[in-house]
Amino acid sequence: MSSATIRPARLDDAPVLARLMTSLGYPSTDCEMQTRLGQLDKAGGYGALVAEIDEQVVGLIGLSLGLSLDQDGAHARIIALVVAEHCRGTGIGQVLLAAGEAWAHEHGADRLIVNSAHQREHAHHFYEAQGYRDTGLRFVKTLG
Repeated sequence: MSSATIRPARLDDAPVLARLMTSLGYPSTDCEMQTRLGQLDKAGGYGALVAEIDEQVVGLIGLSLGLSLDQDGAHARIIALVVAEHCRGTGIGQVLLAAGEAWAHEHGADRLIVNSAHQREHAHHFYEAQGYRDTGLRFVKTLG
């Protein structure tokens, strides 16, 4: 397991978080990421945690709280999970996921949900190995 330190994301993490999200396939500028972090903080019910090794950010997990009509209790959703390419396979993803699960529990959630694109087969195996199960599909329509 990795020796990464987990802490809340800060606005000054925006440049490295933008690069991490871009590496995941979601192009982001430093300014966009700083705005997004600020919006999450203002909205409430969101968390962003980073993993650091030697004071360098090498991973991110973003989370949100929610309620549903089909089940009692609150849930949390992973809205981003990414590890720097050079650190993948070192256990940082597991450390971030465990921190996300703890965050969810501390905020009253009784389950954690994650969506993963079809092409991310490595991510699917990762989540399954951590005890997550495939429960269905996600459909998206862009409104414009």
